[in-house]
Amino acid sequence: MVGTSGADASANGRDPEVGPTPTPERRRASEEFAGPDPATDDQGSSTVLERQACLNLLATRDIGRVAFTVDGDAAPTVLPVNYLLLNDTIVFRSTLAGTIMRYARGYTAFQVDRLDEEHRVGWSVLCSGRCRWVRHDGELGRIPQGRMPQPWVAGPRDQVLKLVPARISGREIHRP
Repeated sequence: MVGTSGADASANGRDPEVGPTPTPERRRASEEFAGPDPATDDQGSSTVLERQACLNLLATRDIGRVAFTVDGDAAPTVLPVNYLLLNDTIVFRSTLAGTIMRYARGYTAFQVDRLDEEHRVGWSVLCSGRCRWVRHDGELGRIPQGRMPQPWVAGPRDQVLKLVPARISGREIHRP
């Protein structure tokens, strides 16, 4: 097969290897996937959180997800990390040879949430900004190492990164 991009393969509505692409059929929603009946379900509501409320929530957790793009990948990579919120800055550790050290330095997103699936309430905070490697002794000395969360995974996590959020957004979902 000749290598073609998705745009080339779908030119004129057909795949050169398969032939014309059929028009999708209309289907009715399956009862199995219909979800709760809005007439009987208490609908929750969401509140957009202010920046300080988001930071306050970030300070209550110590595990979040860092998202970054790996060269050549179409979708972002998202990995969990133990973190500390220090003066509105997200600080976490990695290994020198790890994926996070290789690709997360630069523009990065960071997400933390707490959800109660049974009661269908919770919150989510998303931050984005520049992530950089903290290497200078003076800056490392200002990070209280005793407060850094302990990694759940075996092996050294001796490199420190920090994300200073340029943008922070959050939502809280409540029930009546």
